[in-house]
Amino acid sequence: MSREIVLSKDTMIVSETDKNGKIIYVNNDFCTICGYTKNELIGKPHNIVRHKDMPKVAFEGLWNTIKVSEIWNGIVKNSTKDGGFYWVHATALKRIY
Repeated sequence: MSREIVLSKDTMIVSETDKNGKIIYVNNDFCTICGYTKNELIGKPHNIVRHKDMPKVAFEGLWNTIKVSEIWNGIVKNSTKDGGFYWVHATALKRIY
């Protein structure tokens, strides 16, 4: 059975992707929790941390929501590099320049 990582209330994981879902920024908390380095994450699809239990349709809804410049909120189960997992209350939005 895989190990659950429980985030403290002080943990704030942040990631940013381009319009194609490739990671362009992660903060230190993100790296600490998922176990990847920034160099391992930058340029990779964000689904590198998607847990196999998460249905793809959940992320279709996320992308459909943010394509129309709305904010998406949801609970997401992510994977760590070593096979563990963690839960996040995620917020995603489209950045408008």
